[in-house]
Amino acid sequence: MSDMYMEHLVKKKKTAGDYALRALIIIVIVLSVAAGIFINTILFFVTFGLWALASMVVFPATDLEYEYLYCDKQLTVDKILGKQRRKRVAEYQLDQMELVVPANSYRLAEYKNKNLKTVNLWSLDDSEGKVPYVIIYSGNQKIILDLPTEFVKIVQNNAPRKVFFD
Repeated sequence: MSDMYMEHLVKKKKTAGDYALRALIIIVIVLSVAAGIFINTILFFVTFGLWALASMVVFPATDLEYEYLYCDKQLTVDKILGKQRRKRVAEYQLDQMELVVPANSYRLAEYKNKNLKTVNLWSLDDSEGKVPYVIIYSGNQKIILDLPTEFVKIVQNNAPRKVFFD
């Protein structure tokens, strides 16, 4: 059977911590600008440095998207920071996947007491009854992803005994 190709992009839902971090940085910048205007010019340069740091590091890190790509029996996950920078997060080979199921599947019960490293690459979107998928990988990792049904069906075409929709 020829291999299929599919990609899927999901935007990670912002958490309360993301909003709090952004607000804290904005407050610090505003206070530094005010202090720089009224007290000392050096504080103005400190403010500029904080703004540059926030715009280059913090704000993109709180505006995150995941791109899942399936090709050549390999699942690749990239994260996209602030719609500008792409970073490869992981690559997973189909032959090392033990199980691919929804997170609420009864098939995960046998892995419950195992010490698995959890890799959370889920968008945190639980609207409309969305359930993330879990991949048990190499017997030591539990990977949580936000995969659509069409994506999982392509994986199932190449590994029908490992992928379940229950």
